[in-house]
Amino acid sequence: MRGLEWPDERLRCARRDRAAYRRRSLARRVYPRFMRDLRIVPYLFLAPDALRAAALSCPAQSLLEALKGRAIWTLDTAVRLAGLRGFLVASDLTGYLDDGALDAVRSAGLIDEPAPASISVDPLLPRPPLLVARLGAEPPFVTLLHGQRIVTWERLIRDIMGTIGWRPDLLSRIEDAYRAATE
Repeated sequence: MRGLEWPDERLRCARRDRAAYRRRSLARRVYPRFMRDLRIVPYLFLAPDALRAAALSCPAQSLLEALKGRAIWTLDTAVRLAGLRGFLVASDLTGYLDDGALDAVRSAGLIDEPAPASISVDPLLPRPPLLVARLGAEPPFVTLLHGQRIVTWERLIRDIMGTIGWRPDLLSRIEDAYRAATE
């Protein structure tokens, strides 16, 4: 009878059942995504050699408009531009820019002086929004109806995995809607 078991026996059974459920649940939810994601080569968007960061001197929307057609947005910015809810705490604008575009927004007074940076895109403490620009690379992109350029789904996965690590929960949440927005 279940009610007459010793407490340590009941605890052992509960732990065994929880462990079995966790194994089955994890295998069912993660295994197919894990096997597919093993083939992805992460891209280190935040590599310090070509990364520049600058505080915004204007609203983020103004900077997005100023860089329309010149920047290729990635990470949280690309997800937001695709019409989804962002996944990072910081409201930074993250993208690929060339030196000319960065100089143009700096001379227009839209950002402060860009500086070499090795920062986290998910800070522990609140801070003002930054423009985080990777210089010198032009990844594959798609142009949205409103004219903004965002990285392809395949490149977004590489950027996410190289920046914040393997996040199957995040990738599963945004995959269908991001692909639909970029087709």
